[in-house]
Amino acid sequence: MPSLAPCDVVVGIDAGGSRTRARATRQGAVVYEGSGGPGNPLTADSETVRASYRAALAGCPAAATVAACVSGTRGQAQREQIAGLLAGRFPGADIQVAPDYVAAFLAAPRGTDACIVAGTGSVVCSRAADGSYRVSGGRGWILGDHGSAARLGRAALEHFVNHAAAIGEIFGDSDWRSVVRAVQTARNPAPLLARAAPLLTAAAQTRQPWATELLDAEMAALAATAARHIDQHIHGAPQVHVALCGGVWASQIALSSLTSAITRASGCRVIVTRSLSDPIEGAVRLAGSIPR
Repeated sequence: MPSLAPCDVVVGIDAGGSRTRARATRQGAVVYEGSGGPGNPLTADSETVRASYRAALAGCPAAATVAACVSGTRGQAQREQIAGLLAGRFPGADIQVAPDYVAAFLAAPRGTDACIVAGTGSVVCSRAADGSYRVSGGRGWILGDHGSAARLGRAALEHFVNHAAAIGEIFGDSDWRSVVRAVQTARNPAPLLARAAPLLTAAAQTRQPWATELLDAEMAALAATAARHIDQHIHGAPQVHVALCGGVWASQIALSSLTSAITRASGCRVIVTRSLSDPIEGAVRLAGSIPR
């Protein structure tokens, strides 16, 4: 490990359903970056989570403060699980565990009123006057997470399961039975489904009707969640600034579909922008704000 004084180093961690990333900084300069596998304690088993954090932090120096923004940590038990894991890795450090949307919001452009996060999962969040966060959506890819990569991937596979060439590139097997088996037997299907999301967005980009219809339906559901959130938590504002964060928004057609849908669904003027800052920057900012 680099021989840096722990009092000078802060560590931010951004962990979701597909990967775990860590960044250490010293006086604002990046001194370490690492990545691992799934870090969501609700959707991945404990050994997978431990292995993901070990990989992401393999060469990380000792630190004074550590902030982990992790999907699946709204519950106290999950926060304690991650905090305990990090306490073993960073003895003596001040550690804070928060949901992943906190990192996204802290990395969003100045003046953001609400953040729509769409990666493996999806959620809408805003910050209250007392500093707490208001959250809508989520609930996982089976009962929620509309507009997420997992939901888009599932929609794509439902169509492409009869088109062997397309799914063979993702699953390494062109037999649809193998694909069905892989999804149904996966301990954590969400990251597997998310890998197929580009099949849907690419088809929608070329205006294939089936893909456009499925994409628009997912984005309409996510926009409806965002509109309800705005009405409940940001009511009275003449206009609302919404930042989009997460891998789904790398697709221009997905971004356009959501923007159109939220304009239709909302009762006020909504200005939508894609957040260009990485959520890991928000996690580092959170780590830097922890009192020492």
